[in-house]
Amino acid sequence: MTAAVLFSRTAVRPVTVRRRVRPRPVVDLNRLTRYRGGTYSHTVDTIVFIDGSSARTDLIRLNPGVAAYSLDFNAASPTRPSQYLAESWTALTNLHAHAHEVEIDWIMRNSYPRLGTAELSRRLRAAGHRLGAANLAEHEAIAATQAAIWNLTNGLDLDNRPLNVPARSIWKGNALTAEFGAERELASYTIDLTGPGSVSLYSSVDGKDWREVAASTLTAEHAGTYRKVLGVGATVSDIRYGQGSAGHAYYRFVVEGSARIEDARFVLAGSGNYRNHDRVVALYDHLLAGARQARARAAAPRLTAAHAAVVDGVIGPFRLAATDQARLDAGSAALVDADGATITEPVHPGSAFYLRPADGETSATVTMTVPGNPEGYGGRVIAGVARDEASANYTPLALAVPAELVVDFEIDWA
Repeated sequence: MTAAVLFSRTAVRPVTVRRRVRPRPVVDLNRLTRYRGGTYSHTVDTIVFIDGSSARTDLIRLNPGVAAYSLDFNAASPTRPSQYLAESWTALTNLHAHAHEVEIDWIMRNSYPRLGTAELSRRLRAAGHRLGAANLAEHEAIAATQAAIWNLTNGLDLDNRPLNVPARSIWKGNALTAEFGAERELASYTIDLTGPGSVSLYSSVDGKDWREVAASTLTAEHAGTYRKVLGVGATVSDIRYGQGSAGHAYYRFVVEGSARIEDARFVLAGSGNYRNHDRVVALYDHLLAGARQARARAAAPRLTAAHAAVVDGVIGPFRLAATDQARLDAGSAALVDADGATITEPVHPGSAFYLRPADGETSATVTMTVPGNPEGYGGRVIAGVARDEASANYTPLALAVPAELVVDFEIDWA
């Protein structure tokens, strides 16, 4: 039977579609209990925000055996055992202004503890982050993940400004001056030269009086990239009681010869390249970048019925709008294509399908299930909401529990 024969008569009844979205955890979540966190947990870390404030981070552990992250930096932590219930995102009354469920779902699915620290480290290296020989530690992965979530829910920016990058670089003649704006002690420098020449490094506290850094000169025979390791304490300007040594705010390269410096990079001595640990910053940046990409790719699931009609006991056509293919279940009704063949495979976005209900039925529910793959297509955040008395100010949680996206499309043609 062809489509022209199957749908030959004009419809006389309108078709309406209503949608209901619900997350479904792949594990059974009963009543959850949150206890006060341990002060000396090995996964506790401290992060610094761009405004100079700081916060402690740790994985929130609910009994029995469910890990979670805080969804509200400003909310309070319980000081006694508190009961939490698994809820959907819409149950978070204090987060209605934040439409970031897609991003947080991606972060939860692509970070710790859903992924181990070895796999996270592999992904960061593949993305071009230099982690060194060591992998992420658990407390670093937790700190970066929590910071990324707070960035979305509370607008808090982790301080990821590199300390080893000058605030301003000035080329003048054969000299390149790097102004850091704060005291920096250098361990080494790397420069890109356009030709042969000799390069010496000078330092200054105020940008006026300069002195040559001991043993800092390098000689290049041709164009290329060169690295010079500086001696211990070579760029120390002062030693302060209780604060250690201080470096210089200004550095200048002076070139002898025809070469010119195209670029200069620095490695700091006695500190990392950020106010937060380098690996925390790397994972934080990676998670937010992936979350933004997931948001850009995501499409809200819906069933369009603009041209749907009831013809010869068959209703349609319907078209699925979603980010990825999904499996559909119509209960007692049958899903068919334009030729009347039963559909047994997942339906791709944009594909047309029809509904053949049982005799006498005037409505049906088509349930779409998206398992939620690692790339961020589908899935939903399972939230933990405190239900104890006087717990209205307790922080809501994002449970690190896999969840399928389930959407019920209620179709009525009566």
